[in-house]
Amino acid sequence: MKKRLPQLSALQAFVTIADTGSFSRTASVLSLTHSAISHQIRQLEDHLGVRLLDRHTTGVSLTKAGSLYLEEVRDALEQLDCAATIARGELENRPLRISVLPSFAGSLLVPELLSFLEKHPEIHIEIDATAGTEKDANTNIDLFIRYGSGDWPGYKSSKLMNVYLFPVCSPDYLKRHGPIRELKDLSRVVLLRHTMEPWEPWFEANQKEKDAETFSVLPAGPLYTDARVMQVAARDGQGVALVRDVLVESDLREGKLVRLFSDLTPSEKGYYAFYKSSSSQRQHFKVFLSWLIEICEQLKPAHSF
Repeated sequence: MKKRLPQLSALQAFVTIADTGSFSRTASVLSLTHSAISHQIRQLEDHLGVRLLDRHTTGVSLTKAGSLYLEEVRDALEQLDCAATIARGELENRPLRISVLPSFAGSLLVPELLSFLEKHPEIHIEIDATAGTEKDANTNIDLFIRYGSGDWPGYKSSKLMNVYLFPVCSPDYLKRHGPIRELKDLSRVVLLRHTMEPWEPWFEANQKEKDAETFSVLPAGPLYTDARVMQVAARDGQGVALVRDVLVESDLREGKLVRLFSDLTPSEKGYYAFYKSSSSQRQHFKVFLSWLIEICEQLKPAHSF
């Protein structure tokens, strides 16, 4: 005898509550009454025999069981949506939509993309450089390339590259403000900053006992949200930048930037491709992701510069 499955409407209500944190907002989103949503969730919890939500005066939160169940339910609903799209013959016919920020796109992806398109002319690619699209539950992006920890709720991920950090500046800046051989030498230069790459962890990883006073003399240079723009500022002689090895190799090779210090500091972050399970069912997606992982492996810096 087949086991009875929960009602689809109850699963949709549960996912929406997890997203909104509120029965009232869920009722508004699904155009139902508050009591109807409460009834659906109560039925779902009775069916499973576990409590999925903790009710508070200010809203609701997921229990441990609810968090585990949510991940599986999201995947199941996406699979159902994907099945409907496949049945309508829509999925494979539309372009593959890739979201990638300018720093990674300009340094690594775009220069290699032509070879992929020549090899796979049947696959049409759309590149979106808008930040924050991964936060939109209704996004039509198939694959995101992001720098971070690799943990994005609701998405699967594949690691593309590890990252190492080190300071750089332009040859002219080094001539004017050098020599820069010890950490204390950085106290008399402008340190270009990035929102995702603060200097303090790098100093902590590289300082020796005699460098303990360094933190009190760190100058506050301009703050950037785009790694590539910060790198351009360093090339223009505006200061010293803490850069990612995977983005800076060509500038070092061409002599536009010089590396300061010999040590490489591993970043706690890396480059990842992440995506919903529904996207991963597309054959074109599988081909592109396989190529992306392979090309990133080939483009990894050998740290011979």
